[in-house]
Amino acid sequence: MRYEICYEKALDDVTQYVLKLLPYDIGKSIEDFLLQNQIFCLNEIRIHRGAYVCFIANSRNVRSTIKISEADLFDVMVKLCGGSVYAHFNTIKEGYISLGQGIRAGICGRANVEDGTIKGISSISSINIRLPRRIYHSADYLFKILKENNFQSSIILYSRPGVGKTSILRELIYLLSNAEIAIRHAVIDSREEITPFMEREHLMADIFISYPKGQGIEIATKSMTPEMIICDEISSLEEANAILRASNCGVQLIATTHASTFEELKAKEILKELFEHEIFDYALGVDRDVGSCKYEFNLRKLR
Repeated sequence: MRYEICYEKALDDVTQYVLKLLPYDIGKSIEDFLLQNQIFCLNEIRIHRGAYVCFIANSRNVRSTIKISEADLFDVMVKLCGGSVYAHFNTIKEGYISLGQGIRAGICGRANVEDGTIKGISSISSINIRLPRRIYHSADYLFKILKENNFQSSIILYSRPGVGKTSILRELIYLLSNAEIAIRHAVIDSREEITPFMEREHLMADIFISYPKGQGIEIATKSMTPEMIICDEISSLEEANAILRASNCGVQLIATTHASTFEELKAKEILKELFEHEIFDYALGVDRDVGSCKYEFNLRKLR
């Protein structure tokens, strides 16, 4: 099953917000390049020391003509940290800087390791800023499956990284909130990547921001009486166990994980107990060709 996706133009509010976070000269150069080359659906801005700024636009890698020196990269780092790199020390050693509005910049450099633990990052060599955005109609197929089953199904979405699972969840929240009979749903947005820039007045969602995923699922189940819980990236046994307990309380779950194929999905150790207890009714594979505006879905009934 394939769905064509309609994307907004590159210089939307999200893009303009991100460009203002950069040093003026670099932000202006990127803006000019995007406009001159009519680049749409900007997903990532990738800044490398001693190399050209690159973008991911519509899932395609694009190299610009904007070269970044070591001094430029340092200026970007300081600007993204609001003038104080030290203030962001704890998140930098975990590989990111929080930029507000749910936007994060991934950080790559040399890890300073002691006893197997990362104590800090030095010699920053690249920064990757991901731009969250709404992709209209991306969740139509997922919503159709749920509706056909009277919203009494749990579904796990899987794909390789960067295909757009989070974008699908973001759009699903709108559809659930505006369904003919709106569905009470809780969103566990641990890294504030699902809900930034969302028009909250149109939502019937209880949004748990920055909660550890497992704890967020448990608190939502106990305190908000959701019919459905939505969470991104199951990545630990603790999170999987929280999903199991919520399911045992009669809550439907929509979750995602990284896997390129159904075989890889089934082989994931952290999901073993969930499959054994038949928590999910369907597995929905998601794919998209490089440069394509079409999602391809592979639905598999699990029980």
